Amino acid sequence: MDVRFAEYRFVREQLTLYKQQEIIELKHTQALLLDFFLADPDTIHSKEVIMDSVWQGKVVSEQVVFQTISQLRAIFGSEAIKTFSKKGYQWQLTIEHELAQTHKPLLQKSTIQPSDAGIISDKAQKKMRPKWLLAAGFLALSVVFYLVFSVSSNEQVILHLVGDGGSSKAEPSVIKALGSNEAILASDFEVRMLTKPISASQAFASPKRAWQLSKTPKDEWLLWTQSYRNNEGIFVSYGLAKQAQFWQGYVFAKTSQQLAEQLANRLIELAQLGIFLPENTTLDITRLNAMIKHAPDDADLLLLLAQHYLDIKQYDVALTYAQKLVNISSGFSDSPYRVKAQWLMAEIYSKRHKYQLANHALNNMVTSLENTSLWPLRFDHIKTSAWLAKAQADFDNMFSILDQGIEFGANQGDHLLAFELHILYSILAKKAGDDHKKYAYLNEAQALLLKHKLDESNFAVVYYHFAIFSKDTRNAVPYFEKILQLPRTVNNAWIIDHSTELLIDQYIKRHDFQLALTLLADLEGSAKYMLSMARIYHAQQAPLKARTHFEKAFELARLNYEVHIGIDSALMLYQLTTEQPQQQAQYLDYLKRNANEAWLAGKLTELAAK
Repeated sequence: MDVRFAEYRFVREQLTLYKQQEIIELKHTQALLLDFFLADPDTIHSKEVIMDSVWQGKVVSEQVVFQTISQLRAIFGSEAIKTFSKKGYQWQLTIEHELAQTHKPLLQKSTIQPSDAGIISDKAQKKMRPKWLLAAGFLALSVVFYLVFSVSSNEQVILHLVGDGGSSKAEPSVIKALGSNEAILASDFEVRMLTKPISASQAFASPKRAWQLSKTPKDEWLLWTQSYRNNEGIFVSYGLAKQAQFWQGYVFAKTSQQLAEQLANRLIELAQLGIFLPENTTLDITRLNAMIKHAPDDADLLLLLAQHYLDIKQYDVALTYAQKLVNISSGFSDSPYRVKAQWLMAEIYSKRHKYQLANHALNNMVTSLENTSLWPLRFDHIKTSAWLAKAQADFDNMFSILDQGIEFGANQGDHLLAFELHILYSILAKKAGDDHKKYAYLNEAQALLLKHKLDESNFAVVYYHFAIFSKDTRNAVPYFEKILQLPRTVNNAWIIDHSTELLIDQYIKRHDFQLALTLLADLEGSAKYMLSMARIYHAQQAPLKARTHFEKAFELARLNYEVHIGIDSALMLYQLTTEQPQQQAQYLDYLKRNANEAWLAGKLTELAAK
């Protein structure tokens, strides 16, 4: 089918672009990316979805995506593809009405140009509005109904099962029994065994990475398990992944056969919740809220909602969901959920500096963990306990907890767990001012990575700490550059993002503005983009442009609750408004309300000295 836009015609079947009658040569990935945007021009597509759809499982860096988008913008103009901060990219050029209607009838872009807006009378607009509102409302209700209650019976869900979980403690018979389970066979699931070994610990740490490395086909799911046997029975922690989607949960039974039945029943429940939708949709707060209305006591959903509100610092809401989860998880089989909820409560109380309540929640975790053998949850307890001791400046207790943690990690035989414990020890040793332990445990962590050939994505945290431990910031640049070349995972995403910010700052300091702009391509329109551009203009001695961008960064940061960007912007604006005392006082007020008191006092002292 031909798709026309502006003065171009794109033949999708041949991936060929014409400008009038002239063929415009495109690289294969450029043509695939163009076809991807034209196939769904109204959706904002995330980087992850673009990578999965265009590169289809090939391990490429995000920089490749940015460069390919930049190449298309160079052909069609910078306005052709719009960047939405932290969301993704959307096609902007109007597709001809007839072809767009054939292509995607319900979600086509309007062909009315801004200059034509006056042609439609107010009367006509009022006449049209109820129809559009009715249609939009019907469509929204249809989407919610589909999300919550249905997986089409015509859509078969294919699960690729990892046989051994990468652990000697796994229960391979559970996987075999699941494949022959009557409920599974009678449902829309097709179960296939995956012969490629996958580490369960690594899969839980980086599910999308595990899905890619397993070479699971594009629209099919990867399922892995980790089993924990005790005197009462067997717990299984299971994970599901497909492209940008991930789900984790727990089941418990007395025997492997019963465990397979429990897992089969849970998979069918998840299908009814809409987890296995054929569309490549992320599990965002809208979907979670729709699902919780259908299943208000679902433990996995309560846990996900509590974690979401913790992440966005709405602590009261997070506590409400966590407490509900504790209340409904009273039996031994519910232990993992009760422990996770108590851990979340400890995290929230610790962030609020309510240390007595945090310690109480951690003590409850220990009680709930008795006789469960759920050692990954014991790691969560060790980690939070150590950070809590540090927050109370109880360094003797902190090191005691860490020493016990290292011994605990060695006894489990899980190399990734041991690696993470050594990283934790190194970080907290730095906080305590112990340089010897800081480097000793960081080097041990790196040695574990190399010895046991753990996934390369784990090197991000090692390089990051070598960078921030560097006394000369110039020595940190090569580490940050290495980090940006690593695969992005759930665990290292924050490291890659922060390394990008720090690297941009270093490029600006040494006046490598072109390199800084290259890294800023994906941040366009965001508060961070505005702040970095302001710093570039400031370094280039363009004060008016710098101030305009600092003001925009400050505005966006406040709207999006990006406090650290708001603080950086306010501090620069405080310096730039010395001749406008009223505005300067407003920026100082923001800094006093949001910045660390000691840090702010030091910065103000520096400015006064200048």
